[in-house]
Amino acid sequence: MKALRQIALAHCRGEHPDLAALARELGSAVRIHADGLDALAARAGTLVGPRIRPLRTGSQQLQLLLIAWPANHVSALHDHGARWGLEIPLHGALQIEAWRRQSDGGEPLAHGRHWLGPGDALWFDADQSRLHRCRNLSGREAALSLHIFGGAPGSGLAYAAPPSTRQRMPTSRPAIAGPLPG
Repeated sequence: MKALRQIALAHCRGEHPDLAALARELGSAVRIHADGLDALAARAGTLVGPRIRPLRTGSQQLQLLLIAWPANHVSALHDHGARWGLEIPLHGALQIEAWRRQSDGGEPLAHGRHWLGPGDALWFDADQSRLHRCRNLSGREAALSLHIFGGAPGSGLAYAAPPSTRQRMPTSRPAIAGPLPG
């Protein structure tokens, strides 16, 4: 964790870091330190709810959170206000469901899913108000992720009302997009 924290702090010295470069460097470190991160996740044990541990940053403009997700846990639908951010699994896999607010104030509409494994990152800029929710894809073990947010401290974590079941995203079906090689 110390190496990941140092990478995040080194990249986030300015007002808005190069999130792609930060994601590449963090992803590389996650892959190098996979055994240690797996051991850290094993210490999370059986969780009832998510365990969120803030990491020291020395700045009110920057927030680093280590989150341990219980098996099958789904977060509430939320956004981070006018903050930029990056999410990266350290152990296990997360599904990030993206939602969009309607201009008429109606219920949010689903518009995408992202599946992230250890070292994969998803980031967003401050001008992108993105509703989303996170889910641990494992039915048996905890997942561990690092979340980095920057910007004005009072401008984040605006929770939205849960969407109705009729507007859920359709189930995805596997399809072959072309001939298989060989």
